[in-house]
Amino acid sequence: MGLSFLLRMLICSCFTLLYFSGVQALATPISVFEGQLEKSTSNKRILLVIDGDSITKFRLADLEKIPLYEIEMPPIWKEEGGKYQGVLLKDILSSAGVSEATSVRLVALDGYLIELPEKKWHGGCAFVATRYKKQEIPVEDKGPTRLMFPCMVTDPDYEETTTSEWIWNLREIHI
Repeated sequence: MGLSFLLRMLICSCFTLLYFSGVQALATPISVFEGQLEKSTSNKRILLVIDGDSITKFRLADLEKIPLYEIEMPPIWKEEGGKYQGVLLKDILSSAGVSEATSVRLVALDGYLIELPEKKWHGGCAFVATRYKKQEIPVEDKGPTRLMFPCMVTDPDYEETTTSEWIWNLREIHI
């Protein structure tokens, strides 16, 4: 059994658990990304995870060493529908050595801040996009990272999706 198969089984198990626990079924599934991405040439640190005195710095290449996933989103924002590639927030925290947290604070480049309790990100719905249509996301286009919740998107009324907890130009994660 390969890692890809095991990851798929884990994702299917999570979807089944969410479905039978009364949570609305996922309309926009998160799937393991099996394609190839062009290697990032940037050495710039794009995301910090701050846990007390410990700071973990991630470059795009560092984030993309974490298991990659893909989602296909409807155009929630004008002309931004399509496939996104990225990582799960819980996997970023794990890679930063965060084993326990009851909540996280996420900060954008412009200072926009949201606080998420563990139940919002631990189940695997919190997706941090690092690519849009396999291309790096420039800062001008709400990049280089975006926090998205694809499991909140339900068809056919995706226009009604609340995006107040979605954050683009994600800069820091505080524990």
